[in-house]
Amino acid sequence: MMKIVTGSASRAGDAVTQVHERLRNMILGGELLPGQRLTQRELVETLDVGRTPLREALRMLEAEGLVTSTANRGATVTGLDLAEAEELYGMLLLLQPPLLMLKTAEISDATLREMGKRLTEMRDRPPSHYDCHQAHVDFHVLPEEWFGPVLGQLILDIYQRLGRLQRFYYNRRGLPDYTMDLDEALLEALHRRNGRQVKRAQELHLVNSAVGLILDADPAHRFGPLRRAAASIGIELRTTQDGTIAPPLEVAWAEALDGYRPVSTEVVVDVTPGA
Repeated sequence: MMKIVTGSASRAGDAVTQVHERLRNMILGGELLPGQRLTQRELVETLDVGRTPLREALRMLEAEGLVTSTANRGATVTGLDLAEAEELYGMLLLLQPPLLMLKTAEISDATLREMGKRLTEMRDRPPSHYDCHQAHVDFHVLPEEWFGPVLGQLILDIYQRLGRLQRFYYNRRGLPDYTMDLDEALLEALHRRNGRQVKRAQELHLVNSAVGLILDADPAHRFGPLRRAAASIGIELRTTQDGTIAPPLEVAWAEALDGYRPVSTEVVVDVTPGA
Protein backbone atom coordinates (compact mmCIF):
# COMPACT_ATOMS: atom_id res chain seq x y z
CA MET A 1 0.00 0.00 0.00
CA MET A 2 1.24 3.47 -0.87
CA LYS A 3 1.67 5.77 2.15
CA ILE A 4 1.51 9.50 1.44
CA VAL A 5 2.46 11.89 4.23
CA THR A 6 0.83 15.30 4.38
CA GLY A 7 1.65 18.23 6.62
CA SER A 8 3.36 21.38 5.38
CA ALA A 9 2.37 23.12 2.16
CA SER A 10 5.41 21.58 0.50
CA ARG A 11 4.48 18.11 1.68
CA ALA A 12 0.88 18.66 0.64
CA GLY A 13 2.09 19.50 -2.86
CA ASP A 14 4.23 16.39 -2.89
CA ALA A 15 1.24 14.33 -1.80
CA VAL A 16 -0.87 15.67 -4.68
CA THR A 17 1.91 14.87 -7.15
CA GLN A 18 2.25 11.32 -5.82
CA VAL A 19 -1.49 10.65 -5.91
CA HIS A 20 -1.74 12.13 -9.41
CA GLU A 21 1.10 9.98 -10.72
CA ARG A 22 -0.24 6.82 -9.07
CA LEU A 23 -3.77 7.28 -10.43
CA ARG A 24 -2.46 8.28 -13.85
CA ASN A 25 -0.39 5.08 -14.04
CA MET A 26 -3.37 3.02 -12.88
CA ILE A 27 -5.50 4.48 -15.68
CA LEU A 28 -2.87 4.24 -18.42
CA GLY A 29 -1.92 0.74 -17.30
CA GLY A 30 -5.50 -0.52 -17.42
CA GLU A 31 -5.79 -1.11 -13.67
CA LEU A 32 -8.64 1.42 -13.68
CA LEU A 33 -10.84 0.70 -16.69
CA PRO A 34 -12.65 3.13 -19.04
CA GLY A 35 -16.02 4.07 -17.58
CA GLN A 36 -15.10 2.88 -14.08
CA ARG A 37 -16.50 5.05 -11.29
CA LEU A 38 -13.92 6.55 -8.93
CA THR A 39 -15.35 6.91 -5.44
CA GLN A 40 -13.33 9.07 -3.10
CA ARG A 41 -13.97 6.78 -0.14
CA GLU A 42 -12.48 3.76 -1.93
CA LEU A 43 -9.52 5.73 -3.28
CA VAL A 44 -8.76 7.23 0.15
CA GLU A 45 -8.56 3.70 1.56
CA THR A 46 -6.68 2.19 -1.38
CA LEU A 47 -4.04 4.93 -1.60
CA ASP A 48 -4.00 5.75 2.13
CA VAL A 49 -4.26 9.46 1.39
CA GLY A 50 -6.35 12.41 2.56
CA ARG A 51 -9.34 13.70 0.65
CA THR A 52 -7.80 17.11 -0.13
CA PRO A 53 -4.80 15.87 -2.18
CA LEU A 54 -7.05 13.25 -3.77
CA ARG A 55 -9.55 15.87 -4.98
CA GLU A 56 -6.73 18.01 -6.38
CA ALA A 57 -5.20 14.99 -8.16
CA LEU A 58 -8.60 14.14 -9.69
CA ARG A 59 -8.92 17.73 -10.96
CA MET A 60 -5.49 17.41 -12.60
CA LEU A 61 -6.50 14.14 -14.25
CA GLU A 62 -9.72 15.75 -15.49
CA ALA A 63 -7.69 18.55 -17.08
CA GLU A 64 -5.65 15.86 -18.88
CA GLY A 65 -8.83 14.21 -20.17
CA LEU A 66 -8.25 10.99 -18.22
CA VAL A 67 -11.10 11.55 -15.74
CA THR A 68 -14.61 12.91 -16.35
CA SER A 69 -16.67 14.52 -13.59
CA THR A 70 -20.44 14.91 -13.71
CA ALA A 71 -22.81 16.50 -11.21
CA ASN A 72 -24.75 13.39 -10.22
CA ARG A 73 -22.28 10.60 -10.98
CA GLY A 74 -19.02 11.98 -9.63
CA ALA A 75 -15.70 11.05 -11.24
CA THR A 76 -15.26 8.24 -13.76
CA VAL A 77 -12.36 7.08 -15.91
CA THR A 78 -12.84 8.68 -19.32
CA GLY A 79 -13.85 6.23 -22.03
CA LEU A 80 -11.58 5.39 -24.94
CA ASP A 81 -12.28 7.70 -27.89
CA LEU A 82 -11.79 5.33 -30.82
CA ALA A 83 -12.78 7.94 -33.41
CA GLU A 84 -9.99 10.18 -32.16
CA ALA A 85 -7.55 7.27 -32.06
CA GLU A 86 -8.31 6.45 -35.69
CA GLU A 87 -7.68 10.04 -36.74
CA LEU A 88 -4.41 10.11 -34.81
CA TYR A 89 -3.22 6.93 -36.54
CA GLY A 90 -4.22 8.50 -39.86
CA MET A 91 -2.08 11.54 -39.03
CA LEU A 92 0.88 9.31 -38.16
CA LEU A 93 0.44 7.41 -41.41
CA LEU A 94 0.65 10.65 -43.39
CA LEU A 95 3.55 12.14 -41.40
CA GLN A 96 5.98 9.57 -40.11
CA PRO A 97 6.71 7.10 -42.96
CA PRO A 98 7.72 9.71 -45.57
CA LEU A 99 9.89 11.54 -43.03
CA LEU A 100 11.60 8.27 -42.10
CA MET A 101 12.21 7.58 -45.79
CA LEU A 102 13.82 10.97 -46.35
CA LYS A 103 16.08 10.66 -43.32
CA THR A 104 17.08 6.99 -43.68
CA ALA A 105 20.53 7.78 -45.12
CA GLU A 106 21.29 10.10 -42.18
CA ILE A 107 20.61 7.67 -39.36
CA SER A 108 23.62 7.09 -37.13
CA ASP A 109 25.01 3.70 -36.20
CA ALA A 110 24.49 4.69 -32.56
CA THR A 111 20.75 5.19 -33.15
CA LEU A 112 20.51 1.83 -34.91
CA ARG A 113 22.23 0.17 -31.97
CA GLU A 114 19.83 1.86 -29.56
CA MET A 115 16.84 0.69 -31.60
CA GLY A 116 18.30 -2.82 -31.64
CA LYS A 117 18.65 -2.65 -27.86
CA ARG A 118 14.98 -1.70 -27.51
CA LEU A 119 13.98 -4.59 -29.77
CA THR A 120 16.01 -7.01 -27.64
CA GLU A 121 14.29 -5.68 -24.53
CA MET A 122 10.92 -6.40 -26.11
CA ARG A 123 11.96 -9.93 -27.05
CA ASP A 124 13.37 -10.69 -23.60
CA ARG A 125 10.55 -9.35 -21.41
CA PRO A 126 7.14 -10.91 -20.70
CA PRO A 127 4.78 -9.54 -23.41
CA SER A 128 2.41 -8.01 -20.85
CA HIS A 129 5.15 -6.25 -18.90
CA TYR A 130 4.88 -2.46 -18.65
CA ASP A 131 8.53 -2.02 -19.68
CA CYS A 132 7.93 -4.10 -22.80
CA HIS A 133 5.37 -1.58 -24.03
CA GLN A 134 7.62 1.33 -23.08
CA ALA A 135 10.51 -0.20 -25.06
CA HIS A 136 8.17 -0.46 -28.05
CA VAL A 137 7.23 3.21 -27.78
CA ASP A 138 10.88 4.22 -27.39
CA PHE A 139 11.82 2.15 -30.44
CA HIS A 140 9.52 4.25 -32.64
CA VAL A 141 10.18 7.61 -31.00
CA LEU A 142 13.98 7.47 -31.21
CA PRO A 143 14.26 8.65 -34.83
CA GLU A 144 12.15 11.76 -34.15
CA GLU A 145 15.40 13.60 -33.42
CA TRP A 146 15.83 13.85 -37.19
CA PHE A 147 12.62 15.72 -37.82
CA GLY A 148 13.32 19.02 -36.10
CA PRO A 149 11.66 20.39 -32.96
CA VAL A 150 8.19 21.07 -34.39
CA LEU A 151 7.54 17.89 -36.37
CA GLY A 152 9.38 15.78 -33.82
CA GLN A 153 7.23 17.12 -30.98
CA LEU A 154 4.06 16.72 -33.04
CA ILE A 155 4.77 13.04 -33.69
CA LEU A 156 5.73 12.49 -30.06
CA ASP A 157 2.48 14.15 -28.92
CA ILE A 158 0.47 11.82 -31.16
CA TYR A 159 2.17 8.77 -29.68
CA GLN A 160 1.52 10.07 -26.17
CA ARG A 161 -2.17 10.63 -26.92
CA LEU A 162 -2.39 7.10 -28.32
CA GLY A 163 -0.52 5.74 -25.31
CA ARG A 164 -3.62 5.11 -23.23
CA LEU A 165 -5.28 2.95 -25.89
CA GLN A 166 -2.01 1.10 -26.47
CA ARG A 167 -1.42 0.46 -22.77
CA PHE A 168 -5.02 -0.71 -22.32
CA TYR A 169 -4.61 -3.15 -25.21
CA TYR A 170 -1.18 -4.48 -24.27
CA ASN A 171 -2.10 -4.75 -20.59
CA ARG A 172 -4.85 -7.18 -21.57
CA ARG A 173 -3.22 -9.08 -24.43
CA GLY A 174 0.50 -8.46 -24.16
CA LEU A 175 2.77 -7.42 -27.02
CA PRO A 176 2.19 -9.93 -29.86
CA ASP A 177 5.26 -11.56 -31.43
CA TYR A 178 4.29 -10.22 -34.84
CA THR A 179 4.57 -6.65 -33.50
CA MET A 180 8.24 -7.30 -32.83
CA ASP A 181 8.56 -8.96 -36.25
CA LEU A 182 7.26 -5.73 -37.80
CA ASP A 183 9.77 -3.72 -35.77
CA GLU A 184 12.57 -6.03 -36.85
CA ALA A 185 11.60 -5.61 -40.52
CA LEU A 186 11.77 -1.83 -40.09
CA LEU A 187 15.15 -2.01 -38.39
CA GLU A 188 16.56 -4.28 -41.12
CA ALA A 189 15.40 -1.82 -43.79
CA LEU A 190 17.10 0.99 -41.86
CA HIS A 191 20.33 -1.02 -41.71
CA ARG A 192 20.15 -1.44 -45.49
CA ARG A 193 19.60 2.32 -45.84
CA ASN A 194 16.67 1.55 -48.13
CA GLY A 195 14.32 4.48 -47.65
CA ARG A 196 11.44 3.10 -49.70
CA GLN A 197 11.44 -0.15 -47.76
CA VAL A 198 11.62 1.80 -44.49
CA LYS A 199 8.55 3.78 -45.54
CA ARG A 200 6.63 0.65 -46.55
CA ALA A 201 7.54 -1.22 -43.35
CA GLN A 202 6.40 1.68 -41.15
CA GLU A 203 3.16 2.11 -43.10
CA LEU A 204 2.35 -1.57 -42.62
CA HIS A 205 3.19 -1.34 -38.93
CA LEU A 206 0.93 1.68 -38.37
CA VAL A 207 -2.01 0.11 -40.21
CA ASN A 208 -1.56 -3.09 -38.22
CA SER A 209 -1.45 -1.19 -34.91
CA ALA A 210 -4.45 0.99 -35.70
CA VAL A 211 -6.68 -1.85 -36.85
CA GLY A 212 -5.60 -4.27 -34.15
CA LEU A 213 -6.01 -1.91 -31.21
CA ILE A 214 -9.26 -0.32 -32.36
CA LEU A 215 -10.95 -3.61 -33.23
CA ASP A 216 -9.90 -5.05 -29.89
CA ALA A 217 -11.82 -2.25 -28.18
CA ASP A 218 -14.77 -2.34 -30.61
CA PRO A 219 -15.01 -5.16 -33.21
CA ALA A 220 -17.88 -3.33 -34.93
CA HIS A 221 -15.94 -0.05 -35.38
CA ARG A 222 -16.49 1.58 -38.78
CA PHE A 223 -13.23 2.89 -40.23
CA GLY A 224 -13.25 6.16 -42.13
CA PRO A 225 -10.36 8.58 -41.44
CA LEU A 226 -7.70 5.87 -41.53
CA ARG A 227 -9.06 4.48 -44.78
CA ARG A 228 -9.12 7.94 -46.38
CA ALA A 229 -5.63 8.82 -45.15
CA ALA A 230 -4.32 5.55 -46.58
CA ALA A 231 -6.06 6.08 -49.92
CA SER A 232 -4.52 9.54 -50.25
CA ILE A 233 -1.02 7.98 -50.34
CA GLY A 234 -1.85 5.00 -52.55
CA ILE A 235 -2.77 2.38 -49.94
CA GLU A 236 -6.04 0.48 -50.23
CA LEU A 237 -7.59 -0.89 -47.04
CA ARG A 238 -10.07 -3.50 -48.22
CA THR A 239 -12.82 -3.00 -45.67
CA THR A 240 -16.47 -3.88 -46.15
CA GLN A 241 -18.70 -1.30 -47.81
CA ASP A 242 -19.76 0.14 -44.45
CA GLY A 243 -16.14 0.43 -43.26
CA THR A 244 -16.08 -2.53 -40.88
CA ILE A 245 -13.25 -5.05 -40.89
CA ALA A 246 -13.07 -8.80 -40.39
CA PRO A 247 -9.36 -9.56 -39.78
CA PRO A 248 -7.07 -10.20 -41.40
CA LEU A 249 -7.49 -6.97 -43.33
CA GLU A 250 -6.17 -7.11 -46.89
CA VAL A 251 -3.92 -4.11 -47.61
CA ALA A 252 -2.67 -3.26 -51.10
CA TRP A 253 -0.17 -0.61 -52.17
CA ALA A 254 -0.45 1.08 -55.56
CA GLU A 255 2.90 -0.38 -56.62
CA ALA A 256 4.98 -3.40 -55.73
CA LEU A 257 8.35 -2.80 -54.10
CA ASP A 258 11.34 -4.82 -55.28
CA GLY A 259 13.09 -6.77 -52.56
CA TYR A 260 10.47 -6.01 -49.92
CA ARG A 261 9.11 -8.97 -47.96
CA PRO A 262 6.12 -7.87 -45.85
CA VAL A 263 5.32 -9.40 -42.47
CA SER A 264 1.86 -10.99 -42.29
CA THR A 265 0.02 -10.79 -38.97
CA GLU A 266 -3.29 -11.88 -37.49
CA VAL A 267 -4.54 -8.38 -38.23
CA VAL A 268 -3.31 -7.41 -41.71
CA VAL A 269 -1.88 -9.07 -44.80
CA ASP A 270 -0.16 -7.33 -47.72
CA VAL A 271 -1.88 -8.39 -50.97
CA THR A 272 -0.15 -5.89 -53.28
CA PRO A 273 -0.28 -7.26 -56.84
CA GLY A 274 3.14 -8.37 -58.04
CA ALA A 275 4.62 -8.33 -54.52
